[in-house]
Amino acid sequence: MYNLLVTSSEGAWDLTAYEYDRTRYLEHTADTLQSKYKKLTASDIEELKSFPTLFAYEGSDMPVRVGYIRRIKERGRSILIEYEFDESIKPFDFTALLPLRVQLDIGDWEMSRTHWALKDEDLFEILATAGLVEKAFVEGDGQPGRVEEMRFKVALSFPGEHREYVSAVVDELKKRLGRGTVFYDKDFTAQLARPNLDTLLQRIYLSNSDLVVVFLCKDYERKEWCGLEWRAIRQIIKNKNDHAIMFMRFDAADVSGSMSIDGYVDLNEHSPLQAARMVVERVRLNELPPNDV
Repeated sequence: MYNLLVTSSEGAWDLTAYEYDRTRYLEHTADTLQSKYKKLTASDIEELKSFPTLFAYEGSDMPVRVGYIRRIKERGRSILIEYEFDESIKPFDFTALLPLRVQLDIGDWEMSRTHWALKDEDLFEILATAGLVEKAFVEGDGQPGRVEEMRFKVALSFPGEHREYVSAVVDELKKRLGRGTVFYDKDFTAQLARPNLDTLLQRIYLSNSDLVVVFLCKDYERKEWCGLEWRAIRQIIKNKNDHAIMFMRFDAADVSGSMSIDGYVDLNEHSPLQAARMVVERVRLNELPPNDV
């Protein structure tokens, strides 16, 4: 899924915010998606913010950018959005998208009108195939740099019994967050084959990750390496950095150190794609500047 934002206002995407007339929202969008997202509920807004976005101009002469919507606010008959570009993806000419219009579900006359469309297509997969973004946006190989020196947007702590589910979450996170931003053990197998791995893992979880996603369950409680990671996670909680922890649960098993008042995502009610979108939501919220009080 991705957002397609088109405007006729020259230089509009050089700013950090833009306002659409409410009637232009979900033009050139499939009926099923219109029905699902037209009310712009709080849940709808968070999902829209998790989707990658193409920022384009009417016609085909201006460059296209890729990024994410950061805030969405309804203002009477208009919708205000704030956004940022993914700086790891360089601007490219719209002409580069012309051969991809069918795959991207961009209609023949769609680029002649200012509007906000939602498309049920995998933007990064299509752009990577065309060489417009790195393969790392859709593949997990080739992690850059020494793991102990990397800064991760997300690190995941989970028992191997649930690897299939977590791996699917990781695949979706990589599409949305980019290369080298997710710590997932299988991507660093060679670098983790070393003595004193416990010290390295605690450094990754405690100091080198902006958000640690913890997949709690009965297996988590009994696994030795999960217990090691859990010590670092509890230290983060002790330091009152609650924003840096996100709990997800496969079951209601007690995990020593967790409390019944801790909020969590029930994974029995959410697919890996939905879980990944919620993780991205937390990442984007953590990246917002603090509100002045």
